Amino acid sequence: MIEPLALGVIGLGRAGMMHLKNLLNEPSVKVVAVADANLAQLSLPEQLQAKVYDDASDLLANPQVKAVCIFAPTNAHEGLVRAAANAGKHIFCEKPLSMAADEAVSLELLRTVKRTGVQLQIGFNRRFDPQFQMVHDQTAKAAPAERQVVKITSRDPDLLPHALIQKIGGLVFDFTMHDFDMARYLMGKNVIQVFATGSTLIDPTLREIDDVDTLATVLTFEDGSLAVIDNSRRAVYGYDQRVEVFGSFGMVKAENTSGYTVEAYTDTAIELPKPYPHFSSRYQSAYQAELRAFAHAIQVEEQVPVSGIDALMAQRVAIAAMTSLHTHLPVAVDPQVPVL
Repeated sequence: MIEPLALGVIGLGRAGMMHLKNLLNEPSVKVVAVADANLAQLSLPEQLQAKVYDDASDLLANPQVKAVCIFAPTNAHEGLVRAAANAGKHIFCEKPLSMAADEAVSLELLRTVKRTGVQLQIGFNRRFDPQFQMVHDQTAKAAPAERQVVKITSRDPDLLPHALIQKIGGLVFDFTMHDFDMARYLMGKNVIQVFATGSTLIDPTLREIDDVDTLATVLTFEDGSLAVIDNSRRAVYGYDQRVEVFGSFGMVKAENTSGYTVEAYTDTAIELPKPYPHFSSRYQSAYQAELRAFAHAIQVEEQVPVSGIDALMAQRVAIAAMTSLHTHLPVAVDPQVPVL
């Protein structure tokens, strides 16, 4: 029988606490340490039996910790991944690796990870959503050349505070980054061009922090096939997540989901349940599955399913999208996967 993977958890904000609760109910791991700079302000789960630190460096020095999960704000990812790799800990990190407008930082980071011999998995949780996995598996039966257009809709239920946006990245880096990875995952090929256009239709004050709340992006892949992505910071009806892949084989799509399947049909109207209200409920099974897959890969010494290269390729598209957003022009993207 495989022993549970001894985990340290760094970052216990809104996402980190959600992940911690999932991990405490996951038999393939054992949380042996947690760290957060604001520890005194947190209410930790009663079932947590772990060393508690207010400094991540103390957690990384704990020899009992074999792997770490980094759920700290995005602007801390770069330093924490480097420190964890140098401490010899396997790493699960939320995306992106870096908020830098230059991929050189992430490339250097991946080389550090490779040099230290640890594994790094990136938290592109949507790859593990059962519906999106089915779309991927169905369309993967067709050759990449047969996949012609992928359409992705991602809309948040409401705006985030400006201070939080500045910590985790604007709409492109924090939110659309998932869609860039999903487009590459579903199409099975790399991007060569990005055109992005955005507006502040919901909160004009976002201009003060160089962000938008409404975004449309067109990606062109190596063979001329396309991705069309639309994003919004506020969908009044709930958390809206949909994908569709179209090609010579036909079309496969995943519609939005809710916690209920009951629909009411009368002579005057059709009533459908609203979608999930938040990412934590919409993707709960995906969050659990990605961490279970990470633990399994470390335990059996296999390659993790979502690598640092996947993060770098999505970041490359995000950097180009930000340039396009500011210049109102298409921007070329290097499709070549870097050699570490």
